[in-house]
Amino acid sequence: MKKSLIILLVIGFVFSCETAPKNTNPKYEANLATAKEYFDLFTTEDIEAQKALICPGVTYHSPFIGTEPANFDGLVADNKAWQDNFDDITYSENVWLPGTDSLGVFNGSVRTYGTWTAKNTQTGNLVKVNSYHYFDFNDAGQIHIQGDYFDASGVMAVAMKAPEATETTEE
Repeated sequence: MKKSLIILLVIGFVFSCETAPKNTNPKYEANLATAKEYFDLFTTEDIEAQKALICPGVTYHSPFIGTEPANFDGLVADNKAWQDNFDDITYSENVWLPGTDSLGVFNGSVRTYGTWTAKNTQTGNLVKVNSYHYFDFNDAGQIHIQGDYFDASGVMAVAMKAPEATETTEE
């Protein structure tokens, strides 16, 4: 009897453990492909192809502290500025996740954590920064809201730092 009770308790425990819910939003896979393509186009500096993935009414939240949300032109200008100031841009060690609304319901949005690396075009300095990005999409599958979180000011400080002067000694 005792064994049966223990076995029932173990079985009950195993079946009562709740696993993380699976993403059930049918738009997620297509939106994920769009977000990945958007980053691929960013790293290859193809701003014109990126534009087709962005909703004309986009709201963009820049990683720079104190900036107001930008529109389509602001997002494109920011992307172009990064691309003009950096070469060999890569996004790696990334994790892509489905997003939810405020009630925890999967809504087709995409979230990602990763690491950006690049070389400054003026100084040649290499930068590496961890980041978080989110993308919400409209019904046409375009990026409708985008937010970027990373130390953008720190990236620029490292990128623009003058090379260390080499010491010379007189003999």
